[in-house]
Amino acid sequence: MEDLLNNSLLIGSVLLLLSVFLSKSSSKFGLPILVLFMLVGILAGSEGLGGIQYENYELTHSLSLVAICVIIFSGGLGTKFSDAKSVLSSGVSLSTFGVVMTTAIVAGFSHFIFDIPLVESLLLGSILSATDAAAVFSIFRDKNAQVSRRLKSLVEFESGSNDPMAYFLVTTFLSMHQNGGFAMEGMWQDIVLNPVVGMLGGYLLFQAFKFINDRLELDFQGLYPALTVGFLFFVYSSVTQLKGNGFLAVYIFGIQLGNYKMAHKSALIAFFDGASWLFQIGLFVLLGLLVSPSRLMDVAPEAIFTALFILLAARPLTVFASLAFSKFNFKEKAFISWAGLKGATPIVFASLAATKVGGSSHFIFDVVFFSVLISALLQGSTVKPLAKKLGLLFEAVYDPEFPIDLEVMEKTRNGIKEYTLQEEDFAVAKRPVDLAMPAGARVLFIKRQGQFIIPDGTTVFESRDKILMVTREKEEIQDCLLSLKIEPVGEVLEDEIEAVVLDKVA
Repeated sequence: MEDLLNNSLLIGSVLLLLSVFLSKSSSKFGLPILVLFMLVGILAGSEGLGGIQYENYELTHSLSLVAICVIIFSGGLGTKFSDAKSVLSSGVSLSTFGVVMTTAIVAGFSHFIFDIPLVESLLLGSILSATDAAAVFSIFRDKNAQVSRRLKSLVEFESGSNDPMAYFLVTTFLSMHQNGGFAMEGMWQDIVLNPVVGMLGGYLLFQAFKFINDRLELDFQGLYPALTVGFLFFVYSSVTQLKGNGFLAVYIFGIQLGNYKMAHKSALIAFFDGASWLFQIGLFVLLGLLVSPSRLMDVAPEAIFTALFILLAARPLTVFASLAFSKFNFKEKAFISWAGLKGATPIVFASLAATKVGGSSHFIFDVVFFSVLISALLQGSTVKPLAKKLGLLFEAVYDPEFPIDLEVMEKTRNGIKEYTLQEEDFAVAKRPVDLAMPAGARVLFIKRQGQFIIPDGTTVFESRDKILMVTREKEEIQDCLLSLKIEPVGEVLEDEIEAVVLDKVA
């Protein structure tokens, strides 16, 4: 038993390290990083160099649910309310109507072109209907080259929120396949109860987490990620037990937490960023192990035609129809069409089908896997070149957070404030000593073009500098802020000072 454990740890560590080392070259060769993880799994599989025999669809599905929960939560954690609100209607349209439309188009194509039975065609279409959060989030990790925040927010919001509708369709068509027909019993629960319980569960359980976190003073900072992980899986499992959509609940919980001011939040975000990467590596390596390359070759023609049909027809038709009344222009819609990557989620749904369906499930799984591989390779390596060609890509200066936990500081008696200097502010071209700051007030950091500066007596402020100030008392922070904006007026009446302030603010 101990030898088996040691061998498993050795193999797992080698695969993990290989995946990490290969990721270093992904940007150099333009190969999507998640494809590399999957290829590592294929090479280690039964027909690869590793020769690992693995074909447990049920275990894969169970482990994949855990991984997707963490990945979706991490994506929600990095979503700002302001960004989500600006694309809410478009995102909901893509994640509901768009999923249904994609299912219908792909099902019709596979049924009439490949003569696949209608129920299996609908099942295949529903499995391939959703874009993948892990694949999409990985594309936008490059902080030096980005599309507009509006475009990025929509693509990420769609990928994080379209799993519930896709999961509903997959389970519905699985039930039809097993029962030999369409059953209305319980359908209203899936259509109405499932998403409603998911949304309410995610929101209410976040309120419970907030109540506990605000009152629980843990002795060790490392316990806060443990508390959050426990709540994360409690959210998923409890909502699922209540017949709600656990994925949607986790996503809502993540968005709420990401926009909530709490102590040790920066450490929490760093923890889940690392955990998300770890689960992505493990998930894609595991999915690669599950594949038999020789079997893939048997379905290569159907898979290639299906993948190309989705890329060139089904996805563009769905996007342009779903966004027909939005403010996105033609170029932006074309980019959104191409940025809808397939990834782990369809393969996880296919593994669910493999646990429920008989021999035909191998055909569905292999077609889905091949389609996902083509999507990741073709789309993943060309999304940014396409954005550049369309004039939608811009070089961005990396803007890191200040190296201080602002949420912790706000709970002290000190005042703390971040402010961006404008061209007309008095502090521009001045030194900290030239400002009429309250006694004991300090400028801790200046953030300039992604670099941090700790000011001294010779430091000169520049326009667009981000200033982090701290005062002895919270009440003094406003005076400190005014000292950046307004020239000291000397011995004048208070009403004159107020007039100067009002004039500047106006």
